[in-house]
Amino acid sequence: MKDNDTSTMTLMRMWLFEVTAGRLQSVQAPIYGIPVADYQRDVAFKPQVKLYFRERYTDLTDRTAPGRGEIAFRLMNETSSTYTRAKAEEMARDIKREFANPIFVWEKGKYYYYYRDHERGYDLRLLVKSKAEGERLARAVVAIQSHPFESTSVDFVDTDKLYPSNPGTQLVYGRQVKKPVRRATVDVRFRYAQLFLNGRQTVINLVSTPEAGLRSVIERVNVA
Repeated sequence: MKDNDTSTMTLMRMWLFEVTAGRLQSVQAPIYGIPVADYQRDVAFKPQVKLYFRERYTDLTDRTAPGRGEIAFRLMNETSSTYTRAKAEEMARDIKREFANPIFVWEKGKYYYYYRDHERGYDLRLLVKSKAEGERLARAVVAIQSHPFESTSVDFVDTDKLYPSNPGTQLVYGRQVKKPVRRATVDVRFRYAQLFLNGRQTVINLVSTPEAGLRSVIERVNVA
């Protein structure tokens, strides 16, 4: 907000904040997209949990937008009809334990760490600084449901390719703008977690930090 804003500009800034801060996420219908046939046989419309991460604005250097991260997994032993409020509350407590006490910081980087255990609903593809960081993150995810960490489910892809933190500029609509930073080395912090149930028009907010600004949440985190 600025002192010289008109009433219209003030209302517009408030509306944009509501959208970009994620406050309207809880009333938006989830988008499932087009099912993939060969993967849908085992995963079709199973409840899905998503964890969201974002870099603090105060940590930005030469980039214009904060780094973000997202991790998703499926609940293979559940369906929309079997899942209950009590189970959602238990899931929220478990996520809060693993990712919000204290706030989990994901050290993203240029290397891909894969953790695939389709029987338990995991197909994690994580950009990390090192293999050790990938394992730390994967262990925290499977610990939510007290699943064992299986080393046979891991694949780590090393690369010598350079991903510059300042890739330069490009011409867009007559102006020079910064190119996006690919595979940025950045620390992103856990912000909130949501549950998606097929057939339910709105998402279920499981856990939220103050930074996320979600209103209807099962478990809130007091520390940003």
